[in-house]
Amino acid sequence: MGLREYERKRDFARTPEPRGRRKSLARRTAKAPRRRAVAALQFVVQQHAARSMHWDFRLELDGVLKSWAVPKGPSLVAGERRMAAQTEDHPLEYAGFEGVIPKGEYGAGTIVVWDRGFWQPIGDPRRGLAKGKLDFTLAGEKLRGRWHLVRMKSGDRSRASWLLLKGRDEQARPKSVAPVVERETRSVLTGRGLEEVARDADRVWSSRSGEVGGGSVRAPGDPAALPGSQRARLPREISLQLATLVDTPPDGLEWLHEIKLDGYRIAVRIERGAARLVTRNGLDWTDRFSALSEALAALPAHSALLDGEAVVFDRDGRTRFQALQNALGAKRSLDAVYYVAFDCLYLDGRDVRAAPLLERKQLLRALVARAPGDGLVRFSEHVVGQGAQFFAAACERGVEGVVAKRVDAPYRPGRSRAWLKIRCSKRQEFAIVGFTEPAGSRIGLGALLIGARDETGALRYSGKVGTGFDTGTLRSLRAKLDRLERKRPALDDPPRMRGAHWVAPKLVAEVSFTEWTSDRRVRHPVFLGLREDKSAAEVRVEREQPIARAAGNEVAGVRLSSPDRVYYPDLGVTKRELAAYYESVAERALPGLVGRPLMLRRCPEGIDGACFYQKHANESIPESVARVRVRAGDRPYAMVNDLAGLVSLVQIGALELHVWGARADRLDRPDLVVFDIDPDSAVPWSRVVETATALRAYLAELELTAFTRTTGGKGVHVVVPLVRRASWDEVRGFSKAVAQRFVRLAPDRFTSVMSKSQRKGKIYIDWVRNTREATAIACYSPRARPGAPVAIPIAWDELEASSAPPRESVREVPRRMAAPDPWADFEAARRPLTRAALARVEASSRPRRNSRRS
Repeated sequence: MGLREYERKRDFARTPEPRGRRKSLARRTAKAPRRRAVAALQFVVQQHAARSMHWDFRLELDGVLKSWAVPKGPSLVAGERRMAAQTEDHPLEYAGFEGVIPKGEYGAGTIVVWDRGFWQPIGDPRRGLAKGKLDFTLAGEKLRGRWHLVRMKSGDRSRASWLLLKGRDEQARPKSVAPVVERETRSVLTGRGLEEVARDADRVWSSRSGEVGGGSVRAPGDPAALPGSQRARLPREISLQLATLVDTPPDGLEWLHEIKLDGYRIAVRIERGAARLVTRNGLDWTDRFSALSEALAALPAHSALLDGEAVVFDRDGRTRFQALQNALGAKRSLDAVYYVAFDCLYLDGRDVRAAPLLERKQLLRALVARAPGDGLVRFSEHVVGQGAQFFAAACERGVEGVVAKRVDAPYRPGRSRAWLKIRCSKRQEFAIVGFTEPAGSRIGLGALLIGARDETGALRYSGKVGTGFDTGTLRSLRAKLDRLERKRPALDDPPRMRGAHWVAPKLVAEVSFTEWTSDRRVRHPVFLGLREDKSAAEVRVEREQPIARAAGNEVAGVRLSSPDRVYYPDLGVTKRELAAYYESVAERALPGLVGRPLMLRRCPEGIDGACFYQKHANESIPESVARVRVRAGDRPYAMVNDLAGLVSLVQIGALELHVWGARADRLDRPDLVVFDIDPDSAVPWSRVVETATALRAYLAELELTAFTRTTGGKGVHVVVPLVRRASWDEVRGFSKAVAQRFVRLAPDRFTSVMSKSQRKGKIYIDWVRNTREATAIACYSPRARPGAPVAIPIAWDELEASSAPPRESVREVPRRMAAPDPWADFEAARRPLTRAALARVEASSRPRRNSRRS
């Protein structure tokens, strides 16, 4: 269908809506495997409150979004039919549209992005659409697993009626479960519902005037549309992300797979019409790849930072390092060197490293697709899921291996397990530590002596390499090595060898081999070329790690996926480390968590990614996390009852845990009063301490015992344990009256009003947390802030002796477990909120009449 119908309904002289680009599917497929697999494509489901409510189901194909209107929405019940009327194709950027289409316009009504992710056709999707049966898998936030679109008999195929059905798999749900469109009603982009979008009307789409109130319509490949993207200056230097060597490819739709390129890793920095090419070690190779530099500078970008490899392809489309070496050595045929880009880190004023990998690759794909010239810049295609099949096909075709990457991972410098490399044959870099003389008719040298550093940093002998050279390489290597000759070997374990020439370990050789021997020597090594982009000092022995170690870990019986995902980049705190932290503090943390409804602050990609608050326990919350229904007919809240539930929240990126002031068995009777002593930035810490201790003393007069904790920020909490007798209204009235009493006594120092305009130079005594469904940070919960600070229960004497807010991270807090618990008497200190106390506070909070200053 293309975009003809879409274009017919819009006047592009008066609307900024783009026409969209048509692109052949054949060009979007991975070249490497013999069994061709379609590259990852996006899908979106938009809930559309038009004249009648429906869900627009859209699949990316041939550079457009193939679209169907589903009146009842998708069903997770296997085989349950949902009518789907095919509509006009939409441009790709429509996948990010959420807002209000005004009255009088085509499709008038409110739209939210109900679900979004990536889809994988099963078989040829074009043939499936033509025949009227399309099988595919979805990897979204709400819809996953196998699905089917089946066309009903109709004379007009362009307006055909189809059926959308869920396949039978682990993601299918029984009929007894409420429909997913009723349980999940909020946007996956903004967390808003239809009513909130309609009320805010912050993005109003008009085919006549463009997008009203939300800025201009974003074109395909707009970096501002990526979650987690930030305005920033183009980085001058960049540390590249590296992959961990593992033994087998990972499975699952959370991984994408690329062909491992056999070339030089190059970061490209584009600015002011010029492109600079920099190696992994920071060497500027722009002049060496002048043709590539010109092609990259011609990309339609004002500024950009790309990651990829400079490669040479052989006749079968495989990258060959030796061919690249030959091209560089001869200083000719460099027009045959290509740049294959596999990541985009920055584009036109936006740093997108915090965005999920698949979002970055979509951005990169759109950029490379608009590249002018003769195709020297290429996009690294990938396949989502099917790791074992992709790896087998790649090895069958004779490539070096594959790289598996987490689809949801941000870009992180250094080696991580978010990127995994799996080789078809063994291969790595070695430092050249010597050589032997040639024998017979051979010239230059006989064999290279090689070594690599072990886990201790010692340079160990790894064997000798005598094959893989041509005459030119032998001559050039001998000339370079003669200049590096030294008397003694640089090895920590030099072999006894007559006639060996030892050299300073400056040169790095790429070597393939069949296996490691028991004495740490390589068997059947073959020289592939010199690595001019790597330093001999960084060459380490690479041992394959079991994929189980790379893809998962277990804490408290909970299996963690991506345990090395970094939640706090400034400290390098990973998912595994945070789970271990909770395991170490569980004895003290759980009493304040168990049985209480929770508000979660989730940062699935870490604090540099998108974070959001979540109170309802939807399908994204693991089953090991308990549920509690706080209102009849409403969705339940999450609740932790044990360590396994706590670690399960770490698994989904819940970095902050905020708790109710009541427990699940008596939600109508609070058992806590929380006062948040929240100072303006100009208020010194000493005044915060004075306020907390004065509040403690006043509560003691009312026969109530107060405890204190830091918040991980600039304030403290004063917490009072209660016997469960008072109602929420009584506790709310009590806490408000206490705050107002302090304001009455010192209005220049305190405020009980949340408005920031009234808080300048004052301390806000926040009493509002003492209302039903309000929450406060839990004891021992980290905060989603740099430094991984923790809300720590502390003793009053520690608070009074402090000269600054006690601030400790998840790494320091476990040391407190060896000291006495400052809240050990918390349960024993519970007292009722008496009528006498209520009356006394209420009286003291009222303004005095006819009072004179003393």
